[in-house]
Amino acid sequence: MRTQILVALLAVGCGAQTSSGDDDPMNPDDIRARILAYKAAHPGSAGDINALTVDQVSADADAQWLLALCGTEQRPVIPLLAWEYGGSDHAWINPDASALVYCDHTPVAANSAHWTYDAASDHVTADVAVLLADENPCASRAGAEQVSGCIGDPSNFEILVDIASYNDGVDAGLSLAEASTELRLVTADGTTVSLYSAL
Repeated sequence: MRTQILVALLAVGCGAQTSSGDDDPMNPDDIRARILAYKAAHPGSAGDINALTVDQVSADADAQWLLALCGTEQRPVIPLLAWEYGGSDHAWINPDASALVYCDHTPVAANSAHWTYDAASDHVTADVAVLLADENPCASRAGAEQVSGCIGDPSNFEILVDIASYNDGVDAGLSLAEASTELRLVTADGTTVSLYSAL
């Protein structure tokens, strides 16, 4: 059953809408319960699934399930679990005000429709979507306000920026430690709008 759920989650990908039914792999109540259970079992920064090593993920079926919430070449940013690193490390501020899960596109070796790197300007452009968009506290807002209106604290954008340059791009053969970043929100109709810029 777990394998079927993981396959279904990968097929649905990012920005999916929820539907009713206990067998729905995108059931928001089930996802929230799994996130809270993971948080309880892994307090503090230990719950940040994006900070786990490959070996740690391989040994943690629950982390694998959470990491499979978003589609290919994406990672989930889960405010209840996410941390910002550098200077004063801290958890996502005010996660209850934010969406349950954001899907953040991550570095790829060759530019894609959702993630690009301009080496000449050392600039990343990455798309972000809200998983279970109709569960988003700011679902009724337009454009970037669907995220920025419920971000909890402006510093939380830095977590989304960090995942857009996940592992400084090393896994994709890139070096993004000093890159500037523009995040774009993928809206429910598939269009993109500028969300946040980090210089």
